[in-house]
Amino acid sequence: MHQLLKTDLDALSCCSSWTPDRRYLLFQSQRNGGSDLWVLPQQTGFFQPDLFRRDKEPVRLTNGPLSYTDAVTSRDGKQIFAIGAKPHGELVRCNDKTREYVPRLSGMSATDPTFSSDGQWVVYRSYPDSTLWRSRTDGSDRLQLTDVPMVPSYPVISPDGTKVAFGTYYSVGQGLNIFIVGMEGGPPRRFSEQCGLPNWSPDSNLLVLSCDVPGKYPGEKNLDELRVADLRSGKISTVPDSQGKCCAYWINQHTLVTATDDSTKFLIVDLATHQWSQLASGVFVNWFISPDRTSLYCTTGGPEPLALRIRFSDHKVETIASLKGLRRVVDVNTGTEINVAPGGSPLFTRDTGTQEIYALDVKWP
Repeated sequence: MHQLLKTDLDALSCCSSWTPDRRYLLFQSQRNGGSDLWVLPQQTGFFQPDLFRRDKEPVRLTNGPLSYTDAVTSRDGKQIFAIGAKPHGELVRCNDKTREYVPRLSGMSATDPTFSSDGQWVVYRSYPDSTLWRSRTDGSDRLQLTDVPMVPSYPVISPDGTKVAFGTYYSVGQGLNIFIVGMEGGPPRRFSEQCGLPNWSPDSNLLVLSCDVPGKYPGEKNLDELRVADLRSGKISTVPDSQGKCCAYWINQHTLVTATDDSTKFLIVDLATHQWSQLASGVFVNWFISPDRTSLYCTTGGPEPLALRIRFSDHKVETIASLKGLRRVVDVNTGTEINVAPGGSPLFTRDTGTQEIYALDVKWP
């Protein structure tokens, strides 16, 4: 094995294919929420490209405004076919009475909205450029909290309203890390490595983390485990019997709700007694706790996807709405998401972007 291409840490290069004469390697490079097409000229020998010689640098073929992906060359090599997309989203909430989806926060192109305990502030990830912003819920007092190449995910505001914790791939291809940034801005502070999906305890002093644990034997798949970090002392402890569990939320100061790694069960654990119990079973895709911490909101997959609400008090499962007609944003870092607004309305990001197939005429040197 040898390296064909070395790219910047903030770029993800993938999806390569040869031109018919094998003189060029066609690939796409993603950064800052967009994707462009490049070719890597190959130094040719007598009969085929010499893959071990690198005399030439990659050449950029496109430079926006669309994102180009999934490129292949025509059989005669004179054209490149690619999907050209203009990503855009619309934040919507589900109306409990009409079960219709209506714009929320003026329908901004954003994902992962998280609200302060008093309902006055919101932090969200702009789409598609994946920068973190804070604003009042009426859209005023906007402040950018992160810059590229940082790619934040799953932000959560502390209950005291002073901080935001989030996971991030600081450089594409690197492990997941957790950062904390003040609601008034400033440099984000790295808090933990190889962990993600942070969530605050009700008193804002603890974070529950989902951390990657290598398998015990070569080739064994990694598992998640839950850890609790105390911001006052810096101590991090593992939740007993939590291997194979991830993505936890605090129900109260001593109780967590979490999911199994295969997303087929929701479990509740009492941190004082270390007792586990089952909340619900099924096939779940995304989940988020209600602002009042009384219910877990989740989505299912398959041909008839649903938005559900599960009460902690009696484990009752309630269908909120069908998701079948809702085309949702599928983000490269977080997939689809469900969030919950103050008042209990589930939030989604509707995909309002465009996709078309383009043919690019190319004259090769």
